[in-house]
Amino acid sequence: MAMELIPIGTILALVTNQVMKTAQAAKDVVIEKESFKVLSKHLFDIEPVLKELQLRQLNDSPAARLALEALEADVKKANNLVEKYKNRGRFYLLVKCRHIVHEVQEVTRDIGRSLAAFSIANTEVLSGISDQVNRLQSEMQKVEFKTSHSQLQIVDKLSQGLRDQKRDQCFANDMLEEIARAVGVPVEPSEISKELASFRREIEEAGNRKERAEVLFLEQVIELLSQADAARDHKEMKKQYFQRAQVIERYDTQKEYIPPLKPFKCRISGEVMVDPVSLCTGTTCERAAIEAWFDCGKKTDPDTGDVLEDSSLRSNLPLRQSIEEWRELNYCLKIRACQAKLSSGVDLKVEEALNQMQELIRENSINKDWISIGGLTDRIISILGSSHNREVRKKILITLKDMVEGHARNKEKVIEHQGFDYIVPCLGRDRSISMAAVELLYELLQDRSKWNVSFCCQLSQQSSAILFLVTLLKGPVRESADYAEKILNKLFDVDEENISRAAKSGWYKPLIDHIVQGWEILLCVLF
Repeated sequence: MAMELIPIGTILALVTNQVMKTAQAAKDVVIEKESFKVLSKHLFDIEPVLKELQLRQLNDSPAARLALEALEADVKKANNLVEKYKNRGRFYLLVKCRHIVHEVQEVTRDIGRSLAAFSIANTEVLSGISDQVNRLQSEMQKVEFKTSHSQLQIVDKLSQGLRDQKRDQCFANDMLEEIARAVGVPVEPSEISKELASFRREIEEAGNRKERAEVLFLEQVIELLSQADAARDHKEMKKQYFQRAQVIERYDTQKEYIPPLKPFKCRISGEVMVDPVSLCTGTTCERAAIEAWFDCGKKTDPDTGDVLEDSSLRSNLPLRQSIEEWRELNYCLKIRACQAKLSSGVDLKVEEALNQMQELIRENSINKDWISIGGLTDRIISILGSSHNREVRKKILITLKDMVEGHARNKEKVIEHQGFDYIVPCLGRDRSISMAAVELLYELLQDRSKWNVSFCCQLSQQSSAILFLVTLLKGPVRESADYAEKILNKLFDVDEENISRAAKSGWYKPLIDHIVQGWEILLCVLF
C-alpha cells in the first residue's frame, strides 16, 4: 500500500512503536555499550514527543508526511544497526569497535536531523514542548561518540602486531587474554572456541559480500589468535591427533607423504588451496587467485573458458575441510616417521627427524602440540642427555626452543622431564651449543611478558647453573652474555644466595652492589 494512502496517525503510531522497540534493544548490545546507551536514551526521549502528537491533531500536510517518513526511515536504520550488532560474536565486535561507533554516531545524527524537520512541519502542535524538542534534536545532531580508551588500546596493539607480522604464541596468548577480558569471555578453551567459530563465520560472510580487505584483515586476526594456548582445547587436540594417527595406520610405515587429490588444486595457480571458493559453473579456485583473475578484467571460467553470467563466489566449506584433513594426515605421517628415526640411534637419522620437526612447526603451530602428544618431546630430551654428537645436541636445543616458544604446556613438559638436567650442562659446551642452550633456557623461564618464578627457582637448584652462566657472561659472544646476565639477575631476585654463588664463580659486582645497598639502608635507618 502506498504511504500516501495510510492515515498519518497510523504512520505516527508505527513510528512510535519502532522507536520504543529500537530503544529497548539498543540497551542489550554488549560492545560499545555507552554509545548504544546514548542512542537508546535519545530514542526514549523522542517517545514523549510522538505521544504528544498522538494526543493532538497532527498536521496532515505533504511536509509533515515527508518529515515523518524520513524519521521512520532513520529509526529503521537504527533498528537494523542494533539488530546487526546485537547478536554478533564479541571478539568481532571488539575488533570492529571504531567502525561500530562511527555507525552509531551517524545514525543518531540522522535521526536528529529528521526530528528537526519533523518539528518544523508541526510547529503549532508541538508549541507546548518546543524547548524540549529543540534541545533533543540539537543534541542528537551534534552527538560525538568515542570508542573506550581501553578497547582502542587493544585494537591498536593487535593492528600493530599484525603490521609487525608477529606470529609468536606468547603475543597471541597476551592478545587473546586481553580481548577476552575486555568483552567478558572466560579464558577457557570451550568458551574461546565458540568465539573463534563465530569469528570464522564473520570471515565467510565478508567473503560472500566480496569485502576483500575485510576478509584479509579478519583472516590475519584469526590466524594470530588461533595460536594462543586457550584457543586450543588440549583434549580435543589429542582426540583429533589420535583419530588421524589411526587413519595412517593403513599406510606403509615408510610412507611420509600423501599426494594431494586433483580437486584440492586451484584451477588457476595449480597449488593446493587454503580458501577454496566455487563459481556458478561449479569450478573451484583459491579465493585470492580468482579475485585477481576478475581484477584483470577476465570474465571467463578459468577451467572451461566459458563466459560467466554470474561472478559471485561461494565458500566451498566441505572441500576446505577435506584439504585440512589431508594436511593433518601428512603431519601425522611425518610425526610417525620422526618417531622411527629418533628410535634408530643413527645420528644422521636423528638429525633428519629434528629437521622435519622444525619444518612441521613452521608449517602449522598445531604441530607444537601434536609433536608433543606423539611423544617426540620426551624422546629428544632423552637423546640430549645421552648423545655425544655435537650437531645432534645443537639441533635438539634449537628444536626444543621452537617447541616451547610461547607455549606454556610444552615448557611444563620439558621441565617435568628433567630438561634442566640436560640443558644446563650444554651451557659449558662450545660456542654454538652454549648459545643455543642459553636461548632455550631464557625462553623456558618466560611466562608471557613476565618471568616464571617457579621455573627460576627450579633452575636455581641446579648446582652448576650459576657457574656456567657467569662463564657465558664473561665470554666473547655478546648475545650469549646478554641472555646470561638477564637470567642471572632474575635468579638473584628469587634467591639472594645466588649472589654469593656468582661471586664464588668470579662475578663480584652483584655482591658489591648488594653490600653497598645494605649499608645505605642501614645508614638511612640510623640517621
